[in-house]
Amino acid sequence: MYYNLGIDIDGVLTDEGTAENNIWQRKMNEYFSRDIKLGKYTYNLAEAYGLSEAELNDFLKNKLFEVYQQVNSAPGARETLSELAEQGHKLFLITARHENFRDLTEDWLEQHQIPYHELHHQHDKAPLVLQKNISLFVDDKKENAINIAAENIPVILVSKYHNSDFKGNQIITKVDNWEQIKENIDLFLSKNTPTSKLS
Repeated sequence: MYYNLGIDIDGVLTDEGTAENNIWQRKMNEYFSRDIKLGKYTYNLAEAYGLSEAELNDFLKNKLFEVYQQVNSAPGARETLSELAEQGHKLFLITARHENFRDLTEDWLEQHQIPYHELHHQHDKAPLVLQKNISLFVDDKKENAINIAAENIPVILVSKYHNSDFKGNQIITKVDNWEQIKENIDLFLSKNTPTSKLS
């Protein structure tokens, strides 16, 4: 039995670094020529790093392309997705990145040899997850996880500073890395395949 599996890009396929040392923080330090530190555990970059909205908008306008282009891929992501694709599962990448970054995103995915079947740029992910009949989703944004889980679709939530206040529940499982993502996907597949084997 084959499944449609959904995967976010930023913070899931990308290896942005740790809460105290990540590519966003390093690029901000370079751009503003000052030592910027994480001050608040929130998804909002301005609040997290003590920037004004004007500063954040200026930074994103001038450096977002560079961040997307230079960020590394997460260890284990390519291998796991390659294995899943070889088994016959369909991989749907759904990112909140603006459609303007599609060419850059496709180039990055090719450069890092990450397989996928469809790429979608969508901020509100739950409706598209339903439309594409996705059976399991991997994300790092708590709000996405909660909205998708509300549709009774299991979510693997990658632990980040901005979701540290959420411990997970029966349908949302928190993990730290792609080794644990793979373990949980394998567990999902074994539970939902009648023969306990992929066929």
